[in-house]
Amino acid sequence: MIIFLRSTGCEWVDKTGGCTMCGFYCATSHGREVSADDYIRQFEHIADTVDLGEYPVISVYNDGNMFNEHEMPLEAIKGICRQIDEYSGIKKVVVESRIDYSPEDRVLAMKKLLNGRQLELAFGFESANPQVMNLCINKGFTSHNFDIFFERMQRLGVLTKPLLLVKPPFLTESESVADILQTLDYLASRGVDYVDLEVTTVEKNTVVHALWEHGLYRPPWLWSLVDLLQRAENRFGDRMRVYVSPWTYSVESLDWAHNCGECDQELVRAVEEYNYRFDTGVFTDIDCSCIDTGWGKATSEQDSRSIPERIRDQLALLRSTPDMRR
Repeated sequence: MIIFLRSTGCEWVDKTGGCTMCGFYCATSHGREVSADDYIRQFEHIADTVDLGEYPVISVYNDGNMFNEHEMPLEAIKGICRQIDEYSGIKKVVVESRIDYSPEDRVLAMKKLLNGRQLELAFGFESANPQVMNLCINKGFTSHNFDIFFERMQRLGVLTKPLLLVKPPFLTESESVADILQTLDYLASRGVDYVDLEVTTVEKNTVVHALWEHGLYRPPWLWSLVDLLQRAENRFGDRMRVYVSPWTYSVESLDWAHNCGECDQELVRAVEEYNYRFDTGVFTDIDCSCIDTGWGKATSEQDSRSIPERIRDQLALLRSTPDMRR
């Protein structure tokens, strides 16, 4: 069960404009304070609507950072945990927070409030490449920060779930696949054995949206996702579970991963099936002419410019040209 709470919004957006692909701020109160009582009442409403006891795992997201005191009061966490404690069937609770907005005392406080239930902290790691992480995505930290954070969470007995971004802006199709594989290598060397692939969607009021409107960005091909999963399975086997997060969020997406349109539904169903067993054999018998035409062309495209040069040139185009999609 995934629960989205309407929140004050991610502080990283207020400070820096936010990550280039994330439009979640549109689903929040845009910085206006949300009280602890408001958060608790929202959770109560969900609990009155569905039987949470039927779900051994629940995810509680606030479209921001659960452990940032400016976004989620500790009293709200306490009230929500008290309600969770009423359901013996709930065994694990998943929340999300930036690693730099997750002080140890607040993480530990929630872990204790869950009374023995497993706490899992999902966080956007996106890429182990510092240029991709900070120039393409505007993440604001490094893999060194991750190393420290991961060790702290292990010491606290808290599970961690890195979220990796498939095809950030300013990367070619083939570069985006290579970047994920390199990031998986990095995480595997740190002992991480489970990740979520977040497949970039086009959400309003983001850099990705502006690029997409001007014909400068296309979400990844589904064939790239299949290629990535197959190569990851060959490289890591059972040492790394790579889950594909559904690309349905709390905000509307204008575009998402797709192929030619003829094979899309079959592949999406196959991805859903893959997530049950992490077996890429589900893709074996799927074929389409767009593998050689559209996807083949996309994966052969190269860009000799450096990432800073690409960003400079594409942002200059945004400022100087009208919307090419209108």
